[in-house]
Amino acid sequence: MILNHVITHSILYAVKVNGYLFLMMITLSPRVWGYSDYSQEIKAKVPPQTTSERRQALLVALPWFIFAFGFPIYSTAVLKGKLMDEMPVYIAFLNLFAMFIMGTIGDLVILDWLIVSKITPEFVIIPGTTKEDYRDFSHHYKAQVKATLIIIPILLVIALIISYV
Repeated sequence: MILNHVITHSILYAVKVNGYLFLMMITLSPRVWGYSDYSQEIKAKVPPQTTSERRQALLVALPWFIFAFGFPIYSTAVLKGKLMDEMPVYIAFLNLFAMFIMGTIGDLVILDWLIVSKITPEFVIIPGTTKEDYRDFSHHYKAQVKATLIIIPILLVIALIISYV
């Protein structure tokens, strides 16, 4: 039951968080959704984001952040209920971490590597840059490693709270 919950919720989570990001990629300017995620080399070739672009990026990111942090907490609370309110910290952490990893893999492999770095369709290219500017995948990978190192202690704290509250 635990493994089934972790797997199904992790897949659902990865599809939703990455699906939302993909929809933003194909519907909005890359200056709105992609500017902060692109390398310094790309940013150096284009003007900084305008106030309007930053505001729009914040409005687009807000629902994503609410879901990206809220769903794993909700899922872990649901799992605790399934376990009759007796959940070890490691199970809570496993559920949270599995969702984070599945979301990260989807983002890193499908969105960053495949779509942005390999296929590089027009909708990911910021005007003033070329397709070749997006071939370097290393900054995406490095950012994900840093995010993982930051998120692990946060997930542990959330797991402790859910397990003991």
